[in-house]
Amino acid sequence: MDHQIKAEVQEHAERDKTLAEDVSQILGIAFEKARILVTKADLLYKAKMTQRFTDLRFRERLKRTNPFLMQVRGLKTVRQWAETQVASALYASEEEAVGHVLEMVAKICHPQAREPTITDDFDFEVAVEGAIRGYQVKMSWDCMPMSSRKNLSNTIDRLTAHYSTEDIDFKGYFAPCYGSISTRRPPGQKYITIRSRDFWAEVGSGDADFDAKVGEVCRLLFSEFRSDLNGRLIPELVARLAVEGVREFGDSEGDIDYRLLFRAINR
Repeated sequence: MDHQIKAEVQEHAERDKTLAEDVSQILGIAFEKARILVTKADLLYKAKMTQRFTDLRFRERLKRTNPFLMQVRGLKTVRQWAETQVASALYASEEEAVGHVLEMVAKICHPQAREPTITDDFDFEVAVEGAIRGYQVKMSWDCMPMSSRKNLSNTIDRLTAHYSTEDIDFKGYFAPCYGSISTRRPPGQKYITIRSRDFWAEVGSGDADFDAKVGEVCRLLFSEFRSDLNGRLIPELVARLAVEGVREFGDSEGDIDYRLLFRAINR
């Protein structure tokens, strides 16, 4: 058993070393930075996704079930319900996890990035002569609701006032990782929105295609785990939810009894 564990640890270490070498070459960063990126990506994506799917509960998914939409979409079997619930949880969880990974990639790869001196609302900052630029990184422009946008503007007001006492000019930037958005600043908005392509080019030291290279790295880092997710974790979860669903609102054939489903949801 100890020999098997040692062999698995060695295999994992060799795999991570190969991944780090590939990431280093693709992104043009030092091997040590690439090694840190690979290690953190494991924690931010694989560990979180595994935990999320291990902890997924029947009652949680039932509370998120819309029985009206299910009938509009023609769902007939409990297994179909389970499959749609798992798919919904997967997409939401994966978008959140990948968003955190992209924030981390930007912090590691940006040639001047450092941890924020004052951490409120910003993922990293860049110091230039007489100025500090704070960056908030999100997966896309619509990942930040209006309340968060207002909070970010308020934070920028506070930091601008704070740094002005040191004769330092502070500017706050909102950096969506993908999508075409308007860079116009409406009244009251204190942050500057960067075009996604421009942001990744800055992170990549001027490489206009750095966003595409980051996408390639995401594929390398997670394709193996995603295959395991599709081949093992998801089918196991679908089967478990379907068994519990049949007990709660299914008939003897495994079809959905919608009256029972409404009673289970609208208690």
